[in-house]
Amino acid sequence: MNNLKILIVEDESLIALELTETIKLLGYSTVNYATTLRVAKQIIDREDINLIIMDINLNSTITGVEFYKELKRPISIIYVTAYRDDLTIEEAVSTKPLGYLIKPVNDDELKVLLKIAESKVPTTSNLIKLNDEYIFHKEEEKLFYKNEFINLGKKELKLLKLLLSANEKIVSFTQIEDEIWENQISSSAIRTLVYRLRSKLGQQFIETEFNYGIKLLRLH
Repeated sequence: MNNLKILIVEDESLIALELTETIKLLGYSTVNYATTLRVAKQIIDREDINLIIMDINLNSTITGVEFYKELKRPISIIYVTAYRDDLTIEEAVSTKPLGYLIKPVNDDELKVLLKIAESKVPTTSNLIKLNDEYIFHKEEEKLFYKNEFINLGKKELKLLKLLLSANEKIVSFTQIEDEIWENQISSSAIRTLVYRLRSKLGQQFIETEFNYGIKLLRLH
């Protein structure tokens, strides 16, 4: 059970340590913890965290829910809190968490939520690595750079998917025109689309075959 990379965010260090040890005893080896949101942000930026277990009411100017809403990439979340009031629960539910644990945490409830989290982690077959920094999630149809979401337009996304499906073979401009526009379009429109996608990929992945087409290079 090593596909989960967990971050515990809890301002009480003893509780954070206890929760860390409990999760490790359940068989999950990759468990980090942070007692401040500043450290939590550093760990998320540095590590490939795919599950956050976070106290809602942290000793901070913002809540755990507000911190989660500010994250730039989707990460599964489980909230932990000592409060059961409707407002707190409603605030947490708005972010579509995997679950909600009341302190003191029940180990059996925690174990169930960890199992659910495992089922939500993308399999490697869902991820296409262009290199160590650019990753495309096939199921969600989203492109990430250093774990940050890159917003692609509809035609940019279609072009990227077309290039990926070609598996590093050349895609002709005629094929691009047929599959993306489905009618005749000017060559300048195709060049503009290729330019926009190339810009979002850092200029390094798209190679042009003069007057014929383009292909996507995988640099890893």
